[in-house]
Amino acid sequence: MKLKTLVLAASCLAAAAGAQAQNAPAAAASKPAAKAAAAKPAASAAAATAAGGKTLTMGGKTNNGGGPILTRDELRACLSQEESVRARLADIEARRPPLDKEKAEVAAEQQALRGERGPIDDYKRQIDAFSARMKDFGARVESWNQRTAEFNGAGKSGPSADRQRAELNKERDELGKEQKVLEDEKTRLATESDAAVKAFNAKAAALEAKVTSWNQRNEQWNVDSRALEAERSQWVGACADRRYREDDEIAIKRGK
Repeated sequence: MKLKTLVLAASCLAAAAGAQAQNAPAAAASKPAAKAAAAKPAASAAAATAAGGKTLTMGGKTNNGGGPILTRDELRACLSQEESVRARLADIEARRPPLDKEKAEVAAEQQALRGERGPIDDYKRQIDAFSARMKDFGARVESWNQRTAEFNGAGKSGPSADRQRAELNKERDELGKEQKVLEDEKTRLATESDAAVKAFNAKAAALEAKVTSWNQRNEQWNVDSRALEAERSQWVGACADRRYREDDEIAIKRGK
């Protein structure tokens, strides 16, 4: 009697072995632009007087120079710009603390997420060990098939052949049982590792979105800070150290 060749699957676990958990990028460090200094309020008297009344400077400096005095329209524009700069400076200063707080929170989340890589790495080690077992099992199946083919080809009979046939049948049954255990292990590892990787990647993606959002808002804060500083510098040159007539300021405050 011939034995049927035993064909046992010996494929290695593929699912989840190549899955890679994402790493959230580190949040960019804030490099705020130089803080825009608030313009000094108008009303500091300069020592100088000129024809047509007392003159002042918005920068609070005594100015006896012979530069042109601001016209009333120029003074009105300078006062309006000063008010705008002050309001925007207050807004920029108020936006900084929440950004710094959020940055610290994101950094803490990143640290916590790195700690959650442990189970992912453990599954990777389990999968590597399982692959080695499957490789060994496959070699044993191949050896059994080869010996079975030789036995069938020899056409032996008698007590010795019966014993050899019984041994091959016993080994086949043992291999079959081991195959079932390996298939169950393969399913477990694939299911559990896939779920762990998906959960980790979902958290990493959510954290990456937070980092991206923070970086964008932080960069906008820097852009706004630089723009305000440039405007403040322009205001200083065009308004702060220029003389104006006190009467013009009083008239502007009265809506004239």
